[in-house]
Amino acid sequence: MAFDLDAFVMKYKVHEETVSFLKMSLEEAAKPFYELSIEDARQANLQRAKKYAGSVDFEGITKDFTVPSYDNKDGIPITSYRAKTCNLTVAPPIMVYFHGGGNCMGSRQTYDTVCKVISRDAGCVVVSVEYRLAPEHKFPANHNDAKAAVRWTLMNKSLVGASNNSKVGVGGDSSGGRMAGIVCHEVPGLAFQVLVYPSVGFVERYKSHEEFEDGPILSKRTLDWCLDNYIDENDRSNPRGNLMLQKSYSNLPPALVIVAELDPLRDGCYAYHEKLKESGIKSQVLTINGAPHAFFHLPGHFKECCRRAYEKTAMFIKANS
Repeated sequence: MAFDLDAFVMKYKVHEETVSFLKMSLEEAAKPFYELSIEDARQANLQRAKKYAGSVDFEGITKDFTVPSYDNKDGIPITSYRAKTCNLTVAPPIMVYFHGGGNCMGSRQTYDTVCKVISRDAGCVVVSVEYRLAPEHKFPANHNDAKAAVRWTLMNKSLVGASNNSKVGVGGDSSGGRMAGIVCHEVPGLAFQVLVYPSVGFVERYKSHEEFEDGPILSKRTLDWCLDNYIDENDRSNPRGNLMLQKSYSNLPPALVIVAELDPLRDGCYAYHEKLKESGIKSQVLTINGAPHAFFHLPGHFKECCRRAYEKTAMFIKANS
């Protein structure tokens, strides 16, 4: 069924930024990702970011590096962002960030504004990871890249612009949020995790999946398209791809889970937050009411929604560093 904006606005209390975004999207009459080739989908995703992510006057330093990897012969490209506000502390924290995009789209370029704002507001160094994408590189290639990038960062804190005494945490949104959460189970010694509407796995179905199966933004058909591109059927219950199927939830860093109210991934986010709390892990949740999936990386349009989410992110990083 096609997405019906009028019915949606009648049923839910939708933030005005969401309404205007959805109206513009419908007026553009762009094809959904699942009707495009992977190359065209990536280009459409990039153009959306260019249009709605906005820009920020960044006072600071950016540097590019290539992280060596045992199973990625070309290495893993990363960019570090060190805002001027990092000078306010001797040992600024580091956040390793994994972008969203359904495991098959997105890049450092589409998240440039996100990383600059977080670095500036939190006074932290942000390391943005260009992990491998599906379908060219299926599961678990991106998780291998995430693990390698975090380990490398832990060993090269001063190189990326921080201090040898700096604490390192992780963050990410959507598929990148899942990657950030998984790497906390695989790499010890992390200080915090910021999970923005993470895709918690491929096995569980939640009420919100059915509630928002026609959208907005992330419909069931789009989710299925991303899933088919990314992971084979026999791998979908592998714990490396499922936050809810881990053997243990002990010794994890404090978590901030940011949830979009009008998102099919919403209930999975709440479930993981509760799982962490039940296991004795400090976990906070922030729900952005009236917001859809994908708002976090489009701060040029979702100004108020992002202001709340980014302020909480900055406070959380500072409190756990």
